[in-house]
Amino acid sequence: MATWLALLPPLYVISPLALLALPHLRKLPKSALYMLGFYAVSQQLPALFTPEPFLAGILAALRTLLVLGLIGVGVALGESRRLWPLILGIGAVLLTALGYSAMSGFDFLISRLAHPYMTPITLGLAGAFGLWLALFLPGKLLWRLPLGFGALVVLLLSGSRGPLAAALIGSAAGLLVIRGRRTAVAVALGAGLLLGGFYVGDRLGFSAVSRLGTADTTGRDIVWSDTLSIIQAYPSGGVGSYRLGQYLAPPGDSCTLFPDAEGAAQACPEWIAKLGSPWLIAHNVSLQQLAETGPLGLLGLFALLTAGMVAAWQNPKRSALAWAILAGLLVATINDNTLLVPSPFFAELFWVVLGMQLVYLRELNLASGLVGAGLALTLSLPIGGGVLRRTEAFDGSISFLNAPTRVKSAKDYMVHVQFSVPPGEYRVSLSTCSQSCQTIQTLKFNGAENNGPILTLRGDVLSRPKQRLELRLLSGGSSLALQPLGVKTWELETIVAEP
Repeated sequence: MATWLALLPPLYVISPLALLALPHLRKLPKSALYMLGFYAVSQQLPALFTPEPFLAGILAALRTLLVLGLIGVGVALGESRRLWPLILGIGAVLLTALGYSAMSGFDFLISRLAHPYMTPITLGLAGAFGLWLALFLPGKLLWRLPLGFGALVVLLLSGSRGPLAAALIGSAAGLLVIRGRRTAVAVALGAGLLLGGFYVGDRLGFSAVSRLGTADTTGRDIVWSDTLSIIQAYPSGGVGSYRLGQYLAPPGDSCTLFPDAEGAAQACPEWIAKLGSPWLIAHNVSLQQLAETGPLGLLGLFALLTAGMVAAWQNPKRSALAWAILAGLLVATINDNTLLVPSPFFAELFWVVLGMQLVYLRELNLASGLVGAGLALTLSLPIGGGVLRRTEAFDGSISFLNAPTRVKSAKDYMVHVQFSVPPGEYRVSLSTCSQSCQTIQTLKFNGAENNGPILTLRGDVLSRPKQRLELRLLSGGSSLALQPLGVKTWELETIVAEP
């Protein structure tokens, strides 16, 4: 198992080996086993009410088994100090990112840190894990100092704000558990280095570092809005595990994998393409779960998370490292999906650590319910923003609109629009809606009182006789407030020519 932990971060495709740990679940107390049973049923039952019940049932079972297997790994490990092999795996990821970026001609002023097969967000989370290991695993400074420093460098140069928040919240949670003077000094020193690195990087104009100081959610509000429309269209059972991507992807979007060495995107194998881009996610744990498995699936997930956090508190050997990982990754789920498996290692480690805690679960009471309610409210912030969404028309702000209402093909639909709005930064998005909405394209522009630029939005629409198109005007910077400034809708008819 030590070898598996060491290899998991750089070779995350080995995560299904966790299924071999399923027999270890028998060591859990009855209260934890009941909770796992409820979680399994809550994921499986909603599949019956999805558009594709058979496929959804198989995929839900696969995801549930992997989660249970990872929890079994945690049960087998027992204590968080046995996570020490992660030092090797996380260290390999950090070194690979720095080395690959250096050999690729990485420009610190304009680029974010790169990796052959990991995103900047994944690298940021690798930096957060490296920081937690350096702070809270027992050991000598000989390895803790270089690991901690390398983790801070990667965390900053990744330019990922979610991982940065996870690193800070997780470190604070670990510090509250230990309350030791040496650890407090280490955390304070790490925070000082992090803030100092941010200040220096921002002053020197490193774009990745400067990005950490912005509050823009980089278009996630549009994804959240589309996901809410999917939830409204399939309120009972959702669309099925791993099936959300096909409802979020623009119509006609082709499935591609990571670019090759020459930067060309590779087409997906047929079996992956049939799943419909499962890596397109809602960027929020509650929205993702509701869209995939409906209210029952969301309840099952939060019940399991609540049991894990309560067990972590009931654990007589409270682990600072475990609390850092659990708290940090839970916070990151507000604007990302750090609990979905399989993942590039971080979700797997979350469930492993949760399994370590479930061994100590004694009972759930009213206080546990309050913990669960607090988790649900905190991690569901985008849903609160979506409730306030306005849908009124804004014809008065449109000075010119050319939007065909009848076309012969679903390919390359085109809209020309011009706005008369107060000066400032705006976005305009074009979506096609049937049962739910899919965003076709989003553009940024600068407004002007006397007519701004003429904008062209284009892309494929749905291949069906009738659909509703939606033009949304949004503020320039996305946030948790999902309501657009205005919406213009019209019906589109596709005329199929006679052969």
